[in-house]
Amino acid sequence: MTKEEKEFEEEYLELSKKYSLPEFKGICEDFDIEKILEKESTFLLREIRRAMNEKLAAYINLFETLINPASPPIFVFSILRGIELKDKEKMKEIYKNLARTQLEIMKLDTQYEEVGEARFIIKTFKIWQEAKPKILEVIESFRKNFEKSNESKKTSYFD
Repeated sequence: MTKEEKEFEEEYLELSKKYSLPEFKGICEDFDIEKILEKESTFLLREIRRAMNEKLAAYINLFETLINPASPPIFVFSILRGIELKDKEKMKEIYKNLARTQLEIMKLDTQYEEVGEARFIIKTFKIWQEAKPKILEVIESFRKNFEKSNESKKTSYFD
């Protein structure tokens, strides 16, 4: 562990004691907050929130594409063809929960408040922990649908 990483973790632990933040290891594993070391900032909680937002935004974009496909990548069509209603409902629920975080992010981007940043991190970490198993279930369903789609192509007209 480098000196910067150690200082980063120590600063996080101080803030964690003050605000009862999630465990450092867990937030690192889920949101790759170590990349914050590449930036210089005096507002650690804001940078953590922004790192969390990057991941959440990626999943929001994925679920937007799957829920309302305007011009998705070709592989998405094979997934969507076999998607079950229960998976669509899970996706909508996950999407709605993650989208709510975006509204909170806009508020925090407008006016910095350390305690607000801490509350966001705590709340969003909890939301993510609840969403992860559901996301994994949906992704596994996608994988199965993708495999089925590829198998059905093997028995095409030209074979």
